Amino acid sequence: MDDAQREPEAAEQAEVPDGPDRMSTAEFALPRPPGPAEPAEPAEPAEPEDEAAETAETEPEEDGEARAERERKKAASLTRPDISVRRNPDATVFDMSSQRTREEPRPETPAAPPPEPPAAPLPEPPSAPQPSAQPEAPQGPWEAALPQSQPQPAPTTRSSGQWTVPWETSEPEPEPAHALVPAPAPPQPPLPEPPPPAAERPPRRRRRALVIALAAVVLVAGAVAGQLVRPAPDATLKMTLATSRHTFPGAAPALPWPAQGQSVVHVDGLGTMGASGGSAPTPTASVAKVMTAYVYLRGHPLRAGEPGPVLTVSPQAAAQIPMRRKRQESLLGVTANQRLTQRKALEALMIISANDVAHELARWDAGDERAFVAKMNAAARELGMTSTTYTDPSGYDARTVSTAADQVKLLTAAMAIPAFGEIVNHPAYVPDGGGAPRPGGNILLGQYGVVGGKTGYTDAAGGNFVFAARKRVAGVPTLIVGAVMAQRSPSAMGAVTAGQQLVAAAEGALTAATLAPANTAVAKVDDGLGGGAPARAASAVTVVGWPGLSVPVTVGGDPPATGRRGDRVGVLTAGAARIPLVLGAALSEPSPLRRLTRLR
Repeated sequence: MDDAQREPEAAEQAEVPDGPDRMSTAEFALPRPPGPAEPAEPAEPAEPEDEAAETAETEPEEDGEARAERERKKAASLTRPDISVRRNPDATVFDMSSQRTREEPRPETPAAPPPEPPAAPLPEPPSAPQPSAQPEAPQGPWEAALPQSQPQPAPTTRSSGQWTVPWETSEPEPEPAHALVPAPAPPQPPLPEPPPPAAERPPRRRRRALVIALAAVVLVAGAVAGQLVRPAPDATLKMTLATSRHTFPGAAPALPWPAQGQSVVHVDGLGTMGASGGSAPTPTASVAKVMTAYVYLRGHPLRAGEPGPVLTVSPQAAAQIPMRRKRQESLLGVTANQRLTQRKALEALMIISANDVAHELARWDAGDERAFVAKMNAAARELGMTSTTYTDPSGYDARTVSTAADQVKLLTAAMAIPAFGEIVNHPAYVPDGGGAPRPGGNILLGQYGVVGGKTGYTDAAGGNFVFAARKRVAGVPTLIVGAVMAQRSPSAMGAVTAGQQLVAAAEGALTAATLAPANTAVAKVDDGLGGGAPARAASAVTVVGWPGLSVPVTVGGDPPATGRRGDRVGVLTAGAARIPLVLGAALSEPSPLRRLTRLR
């Protein structure tokens, strides 16, 4: 192709307008990076078409190896991170199809403040490609610079994808005015349509309020059901009497105490009226038989008026009679295989103080005397008889000792057994099957209200006497229990005489006071929920005592949950007095409202 033909082609290529066709031929122009304003340089005049033609004519044709080498270097400069790519100061467009370069006019930039010196000077672009002996890559707008071996200052550039450009500093700068327009992205498949929005839920606050309201309803319903299902509390009896204690005016009575030994007078339900002498244990003599009868009756109860089982006297008991007579013991005089009812055996024990029967009762109950004596001592501890010791069931042994105060405790407990009270209230022993009655030692029976007791005498013990008397004071039954021990006399009569004087003085010292008349509301049955009914005294509330005594007044019982007017609900205790309490009105179950509003 001659020069004449090349010039029109070069001219047509130089006049190709910007547009999509131009970009398809791998033509592109990089904008000038933002930075400090540079002094305007005079645009170089475009080379004549003749020179372009001559340059193209003189440029040797590249062989295959040179072209591959050029492409390799170009790829290395664009991908290696240690090779920086810098833009020529002059905008240059490289046309791959014609192997020519042409310069585009650079837009004028407004004046700017003096720039800071760049990190590295940009090399001046070559004015024109020069042919060389070896084929080189065509000059274009990009230059590849190999890394320098000498140490460099800290770079002021940053990585930008595959290229590292010097004008990208750590400080943000405004985007260049001539930004490279990226090529349109290939079409993407359509995204799936989002699922339709779920139905709107109620606001959390509204849902929380609904949950709270529902929980409150459940709690209230449960509380109501629980209150109604809960069993009502047990009814209690509360005293409404104005006073809970009554004190009798005056000084304590002075009783005629014996000059020797020890004595005690006690009123059941009120306490000890007085005592004299010491509290040292002394031999009991036959008074020990009270404990023998008490232990046997606890193990073998006997109903009122009942004779009880028939017992057979052992040959051992019959064999001991001569020895006991020699010691002048009081005896029934049992014989071998003699048959005695339980009641007759106990009458012989307590009325005529038969020692032979005492030892036989011990064998009948426990098998031998030693085991029975152990039961006697155990019963004494239960009754609080701390100064008492038993060594035999009859009291003949002087080592069986006790005190007047301990014997009062024992006789009070024994008189609470109806069969015992019946037995000791007989003045004489009448044997079964006939025979002469044998008088007992308690000559006070039937006098001064004396209803029982036991005498005893040995040379070591002296005269002893325990007694029980009953007296009604202002309609209130009163039990007086006393003991006289260690009286120096030839028989038990010295102790009996002292006991007579004491019982007479004690009964004279008793007095009474009425706290409320009959049918008076003195208590209340409380159902535990604010309801209840009054409790009235079935008889006058009368308290018995002696001058200087303070008597407590209490109520007790187990009232029912419901009851009719007049039903018995408890007892008022005023010392020795025990007054029944009856309902003054009907007692009904608590109402549902009271059960619902209960607090306990």
